Amino acid sequence: MKTGKLGYLSSLDLLRGLAAVAVCFFHFTHGNPDFLSKENVLYISGRFGFLGVDVFFVISGFVIPYAMYRSKYQFKNFGKFLTKRLVRIEPPYLASIVLVLVLNWVSTLSPYYRGAAFSVNFEALALHLGYLNAFFNFPWVNDVYWTLAIEFQYYILIALIFPLLIHTERKYSFGILLIFGCSSLIFSGHNYIFNYAFLFIAGILLFQFHIGYLNKKQFGSFLLITLLLIYSKFDNRYLVAALLPYFFITYFEFHDRVSKFLGNISYSLYLVHIPIGGRIINLCETFIQNEIVRSLFVFIALFISVFAAWLFFKFIEKPFMELSKRITYKTTQ
Repeated sequence: MKTGKLGYLSSLDLLRGLAAVAVCFFHFTHGNPDFLSKENVLYISGRFGFLGVDVFFVISGFVIPYAMYRSKYQFKNFGKFLTKRLVRIEPPYLASIVLVLVLNWVSTLSPYYRGAAFSVNFEALALHLGYLNAFFNFPWVNDVYWTLAIEFQYYILIALIFPLLIHTERKYSFGILLIFGCSSLIFSGHNYIFNYAFLFIAGILLFQFHIGYLNKKQFGSFLLITLLLIYSKFDNRYLVAALLPYFFITYFEFHDRVSKFLGNISYSLYLVHIPIGGRIINLCETFIQNEIVRSLFVFIALFISVFAAWLFFKFIEKPFMELSKRITYKTTQ
């Protein structure tokens, strides 16, 4: 395995940003079924934007163990690892919940509001802590939160199995990945990580190859099997999501300010684009009937969402990201 310093992969900044923008584009063009005609170019192209979520799963499959490897994670660091992740992701998540509730309430004050009266299901709201809505079939206040539940399940899983993924006896690594993969064939629930196991495995294999744990032949063979299983479980569109991180990490480098900016705000953009941009689309659907103008508002909603995400990142996400970095592991040689 590689023993030198493994650096930050700048190419993933742009990929994260593009994945977040793709999800925004999907929701803005398909979130309101009658907003755009089925022949609209934006509607046709936007239908693939949901794959941004699956790209995030593959990226997490790679990035999380890669960060653990760089920081010399050991099983005794399990609690500190989860603390780092919670400090990193939980405050922005909780702040976005507050944002959603406030905007929901403000919307009902408008004389043009035609929906149900503002109310809060406190049981469902409480279950957002720990992402427990996924297990009790309660609705999320923001539709994108179901993916955060999958990610959180992955954090727990990877913290448990990481030492096996780099074990000198490779049979343990292959065995745990085989068990994880078989779980995808047994469980198919939308709210459980097992349903997306092959996507995370594609990222984990890329991690193992990147650090030299797998040679090129082993990586190619295992990845091919994983891709065939992804195709079998989902369809050929998901193969694009599974392979994009490989090409970005292997062949590309992006050090420009735009890539860095999009990578930085990707999580914030993912959190705020529905309550911010989605409302712009709703208002446009209410007051504007012209198809061309509606198409223009897709880009306006995206621009405003990016700006809101930048503010959200600067004042909420970034301080906790820096705090998370200060939490380090104590390692033993």
